[in-house]
Amino acid sequence: MARMRVASATDIRPGGMHLVVTEQRKLVIYNCNGVIYASEQGCPHMGAALNEGVLMGTEVTCPWHHWSFDVATGECTSNPLAPKSLTVFPASVENGEIWVELP
Repeated sequence: MARMRVASATDIRPGGMHLVVTEQRKLVIYNCNGVIYASEQGCPHMGAALNEGVLMGTEVTCPWHHWSFDVATGECTSNPLAPKSLTVFPASVENGEIWVELP
C-alpha cells in the first residue's frame, strides 16, 4: 500500500465530502462528525459521482439510483442483495493533514 496526503483536515467540514483526484484514481473523503473516511468516487452500481450524493452519518446515498453505502465498511445499506460493495480505503488525520492508504 502507498500512503498519500490528500487534503488538510480543515478542507472538509463535519458532515461534508471532498473530491480528491490522484494520478491513480478519484476519491471521496468524508468527515463523519470528525472521523475521516475515504472511498472510490464512483458508485459501484452504475458509476455515479458519490460526492454529488448525500452524506448522513456514515451513510452516503448515490445521486442517481439512491443506493446507500456505509463509508466505514463499504457495505450497501439500501439493498442487502447488492452484488457489489463500495471500495473504501484506510484514512487518518495526522498533524492536521488527511492521509489515505491506497493499493
